[in-house]
Amino acid sequence: MTLVDRRQILRTTAVAAMALPFTHLARAQALPDTSRIIVGFPPGGAPDIVARRLADALQGKLAKTVIVDNRPGAGGRIAVDVARTAPADGTTLLLNPAGVLTVNPHSYRKLNYDPFKDFAPLSLAAQLDLGLAVGPMVPASVTDLAEFARWSKANPDKSNFGTPAAGSPPHFVGDALARALQIPLTHVPYRGGAPALNELMGGQLAAVVLTLGDMVAHARNGKIRILASTGASRSRFTPAIPTFAEQKVLGLEAREWFGIYIAGTPLLEVVSSVGAMVRAATSSPAYAQALLSSSLEAASSTQEELNRLARADSARWAPIVKASGFVADA
Repeated sequence: MTLVDRRQILRTTAVAAMALPFTHLARAQALPDTSRIIVGFPPGGAPDIVARRLADALQGKLAKTVIVDNRPGAGGRIAVDVARTAPADGTTLLLNPAGVLTVNPHSYRKLNYDPFKDFAPLSLAAQLDLGLAVGPMVPASVTDLAEFARWSKANPDKSNFGTPAAGSPPHFVGDALARALQIPLTHVPYRGGAPALNELMGGQLAAVVLTLGDMVAHARNGKIRILASTGASRSRFTPAIPTFAEQKVLGLEAREWFGIYIAGTPLLEVVSSVGAMVRAATSSPAYAQALLSSSLEAASSTQEELNRLARADSARWAPIVKASGFVADA
């Protein structure tokens, strides 16, 4: 290397070093004032908690202020509609429970969105098991699935279960359980997990199928009893609770997941930039610890990994939905 080359490299490096702070300052000044994460379920449930922890992690990075915009109803489809018509500028994100993308296309005759075309995937945000829990309507002697089946057969007028929405993964897990145990188990849909839990703890509902993250704190307080979980192995949050498979109910292994998507179909550069921010947030120790405190398990992925997972789950749920006979008209 010649002396001229060395001097040129030194000059270039010095200029780049001097420009770096100004680059960061320009980016900070270019941050939008507000960004939002749309959630299709009410405050208090697992989707809302995940969205709020993610908003905390993205504050000052995606925008000066990142808010959670709860749009509950219609099994998450209201939130999807809001996100679908939002400006595709990278400031609006959508937190989707898996079923909105993987189950709804198989259960609704008419669906006004294409889960694989209308939104760009960014990253997984959380993964968690589902569980079946009972409340004070069911006698304290009922502590496993076999006893719950006997109680249900003896009390068909009280035998019901709540879920966050009709046509959701918890709905089909409960439906499959009813067929496997041959029990009269009536489905009661709610607008999110929180209202279903309130009625369970109040004695107006016999059972619920929800994410474990929705139920663990209430189970620890003795307000509800979790009878089984859907994982291939016992959950880290409920190590004393056997899985459905351990209790001889097979075919109900299912992990719920939440994914982060960007509203509309923005430019590839926007998707790439926002995706990098989201993945940095979802893979951070602080984010993982914040979710653990709510009995939720953080997850992160590439855009391609999330897309493959959604397509694989969609194929897996198709025959389960068909076997249930459930069809939603709207």
